[in-house]
Amino acid sequence: MADTWITDLRHFLEPDVSIAPKSGPARRIAHHFAAIVAEIIADIGGETYFPKVQCRRKPERKPCRTEIESEWDPDSGEIIWWCPKCGDRGGDSKLGGHAMGFL
Repeated sequence: MADTWITDLRHFLEPDVSIAPKSGPARRIAHHFAAIVAEIIADIGGETYFPKVQCRRKPERKPCRTEIESEWDPDSGEIIWWCPKCGDRGGDSKLGGHAMGFL
């Protein structure tokens, strides 16, 4: 069964927007969520090349590695993302208009 992550990326960041956890699983998941936000911002900014984020889930102990799909609603600021293969998904509605502040 896929996971659903409802997050507030600000909980994983220092005031200077660096990733707060210094090691371990917390740092890896924070980096994953930050990469999704960075990829969305790059798409909005018209970047021609920005690395796509791969799914981190391991169904049946085998890495999924499918590219994450994502959207950002500029009116609400909500970010949603999902893996089209394994169904892992999540969202962050707490960023609001602050997503662009991560540029």
